[in-house]
Amino acid sequence: MLTGEAVVFDWMKRRIQPLQARESFGFQYQGTTDPSRYSKEEISDDVVLNQVQRLLRNVDKIPVVPGTFSTANPPNQVLDKSSRFVEIEYFTIV
Repeated sequence: MLTGEAVVFDWMKRRIQPLQARESFGFQYQGTTDPSRYSKEEISDDVVLNQVQRLLRNVDKIPVVPGTFSTANPPNQVLDKSSRFVEIEYFTIV
């Protein structure tokens, strides 16, 4: 399960700022050479945990970060770029 702690931990570990302008999408992250990083230096999990604990309450351990997307692990394509229309199915819960 993805949690707020995991998201913040991942951003801090990747050394990116969540609201900055980027050259590419977050799932296209390129590791330490990514231009969206504000530092090329690696940072330890313990240091990141300390930073997360200063920002968020009740974080007592390194959160589980589910497999994140990157250039090495891209998400599945869900729309053929040649398609002009998308059919959306929906249902009503009664």
